[in-house]
Amino acid sequence: MNQKAKIFDVVRRSIEGPIVSEQDFDMKHIYQNLKKIVKKYDIRLESENIINFNDELADRVWDAAIEFLAKAGIFCKDTGRIIQYTEEEIRQSIRMAPDHAVFGEGNDTVHEYARTADDPRPPVNLGGSVNVPCPNEYFVPIMLSYMQEPRVDFHCPTTNLTTINGLELRTRTPLEIFAAYEEVALFRHVAAMSGRAGMPYNGVGISVSDVGELAASHLMKKTDSHSIGIISELKVDYAILNKIAQCVMLDHQVMPYANPIYGGLGGGLNTQVVLLTAEMIALSIVFMGTTVGTTPTHPNLFCSTTKELLQMTSVAFQAISRNSHIMTRLTHTMVGGLATKTFLYEIIASCLVAVKSGLARLQGPRAATGAITGACSGLEARFQGEVLHAAVKIDRQKAEEIARKAYEKYKDDLDKKPYGKPFWEVYDVKTVQPSQEWLDVYNAVREEAIGWGLPLDQV
Repeated sequence: MNQKAKIFDVVRRSIEGPIVSEQDFDMKHIYQNLKKIVKKYDIRLESENIINFNDELADRVWDAAIEFLAKAGIFCKDTGRIIQYTEEEIRQSIRMAPDHAVFGEGNDTVHEYARTADDPRPPVNLGGSVNVPCPNEYFVPIMLSYMQEPRVDFHCPTTNLTTINGLELRTRTPLEIFAAYEEVALFRHVAAMSGRAGMPYNGVGISVSDVGELAASHLMKKTDSHSIGIISELKVDYAILNKIAQCVMLDHQVMPYANPIYGGLGGGLNTQVVLLTAEMIALSIVFMGTTVGTTPTHPNLFCSTTKELLQMTSVAFQAISRNSHIMTRLTHTMVGGLATKTFLYEIIASCLVAVKSGLARLQGPRAATGAITGACSGLEARFQGEVLHAAVKIDRQKAEEIARKAYEKYKDDLDKKPYGKPFWEVYDVKTVQPSQEWLDVYNAVREEAIGWGLPLDQV
């Protein structure tokens, strides 16, 4: 089925599917079904390892996720109906998922592949701290700080534009349209400034509603990607489907994502891992995903780097990489901020999980939980790229050993909120170069990781 026919079929099912109240969908289709299916498949994440070594567990999670998705479906908030598929339809659609994609142009072309847990190719490094608030005057230097880094393959601008001509942005108004146009235009301008005019763009970041996306998406290239979130858990509305339909009609590539909250409707570790896997399958078959992504989030710490979230991520992505060629993406969020060792230790642990669980792309790293103004710079994206390239040179056991060391270094800091400093305090804004303070922290952790056996000196 081609993409245009596929999205039309999704819309049809949203109109003709079974009627259910949103409360019943949450409690019966999600919560109760998860409990039953986890029990049926005996899903228990009991290992102390951060990276999963239990292949049989990953396979059971995969089968459980497909059965759960078939039973639950996806709730359309605008029609009060369920977009539902049988298990056979789900498996057939999975077999038709893309296993590679091309982004960017010329010397900046990026090839993305479905990876396995022990794949010698590193994931694509999408540098950019998504949805970080920041004054407009730093939009260009922050983007430039990422684009000048050779290890950054792809860029996703932070949501820096907070005003247009002095007016504060408002969703679903002409101001959102103006801002979306401005974001795309400034990305192209900075890419050319940095000598990377063909660099792929992941956007439209400023577009909260469908208004900005529909207005500015035609300015994007077929070699860019559109980042579109769904509603937790397993919900959609027509604003989201409007964005996807527009991308499909333009023959553009969609990068949908789902962000489950740990301990929320999806429950704890054993149920959440099935939900997370099911959501990424749904992103592929319902939301037209070329590469599908997630940002699992801790409810109190607002990060993705607690031990249980790293464990859950590893099992879920291994379930997918072992049983399909769906390309997957993680946007990881740290508590630590710029110029802190905590931040870099978190990057090490999360990158090792990503590489050794078969992810195709890693996006971020998002510093200081994404909530601190100006907490983003290109130096951490450089470090992320270096860790990704070093991680493919070691085996899974060595990666686990290093991930544990990194985790031990930062675990006690997670509730202390070491948010660090904003970009303009750790970079020279005119030269767009990191300060000696930030470089000293980077070099110290880099040397420490080399001492642990992570071959950063070979990349």
